[in-house]
This record gives sequence, structure tokens and C-alpha cells, in this order.
Amino acid sequence: MIELFFQKSRVFFYHTLSNIKIKARKIQPLLANGEGTIVIGKDVIFGVRYANDFYTKYGYLNVRKETSYIEIGDHCRINNNISIISDGKRIIISKNCLIGSDVQIIDSDFHELNPNTRYGGKNIIKNDVFIGENVFIGNNVTILKGVTIGKNSVLGNGSVVAKDIPENVVVSGNPAKVIKHL
Repeated sequence: MIELFFQKSRVFFYHTLSNIKIKARKIQPLLANGEGTIVIGKDVIFGVRYANDFYTKYGYLNVRKETSYIEIGDHCRINNNISIISDGKRIIISKNCLIGSDVQIIDSDFHELNPNTRYGGKNIIKNDVFIGENVFIGNNVTILKGVTIGKNSVLGNGSVVAKDIPENVVVSGNPAKVIKHL
């Protein structure tokens, strides 16, 4: 009972901190902020009760500019500690995706590489990030700007995805490479 009250209080607290109110089932707290748009489909669940960091961390959705956009399709299941940040393009996660814990999805470098203009310079925003239907993303995966991931693909734990991934494959590694066709 104490467990349930404690976690529900945390979920409510982060909901009140969010300037974008998300209508989804939140088992773990979720902070949603920014100036852009966040669209959540039907039957989306954030958090897994018996997974790592359930009581200590939270999910994070951030649409930094008015042009920033995050969309999560119907029936997606998202484990603990998700971090999705759109800095001007779109991040689209199609329906029926499974996303592991500690996953990061970003559409920008956020800062220039040139050390003379790194602070206050223009960041590199490439193309949208698009994740196809029924994709399974393992724990600790990072998906970088401009990436398209084909439907039914699997991204192995700890992968860093910097290039497009075709449909119906398993990828793993840093950088992620195809290791098996489904």
C-alpha cells in the first residue's frame, strides 16, 4: 500500500511539473515539457513496475521549439527512464513498439562541433527520426538524428543507431550493424 501511494504521488508530482499534459497510462513518472507538440496514441503505457529504477527515475519528453514534434503510436509499451528530445524536427514512433529502459531518442546534435561556436552556435538538425511499426528497442539504446528504422526490426541492448535500419532485421553494436535477418 505504501509502495502504491508513493509511486502515484510521484506520477502526480511530475504531471504537475509538466507544461504539456500527456494522456496515457503512466506507471512511472513522466515529465513532458517544451514549446512544440506531443501526440500520444491509444493504449500507450509509460513505465514498468518491476524494472530497474522504477522508484528513483522518470521518463522525459521534450519538444524544445514550436516546430518540435513527438508522436507515439497506439499500443506502444515504454519501459522506465525514456528520454525523447525533439529540437526542431519530428520524432515519430509508430504503433505497437516495445521500448526498453534507459533509451534515448534525439533529433539533433544540440551544439555545434566547432569549439569557437559551440556555445550559442547553430546546432545540426538533420531529418526526422522515424521508427516503424512493431519495432523492439532493447535497453540502453541511443537513436540519433535523421534515422529511419524499418518495421519489425530489433535493436539490441546498448546499440547506438546512427544510420537507417532496414525492415525485419536484428541490429546490435556501436555503431549498430545488421547481425541477422528475420
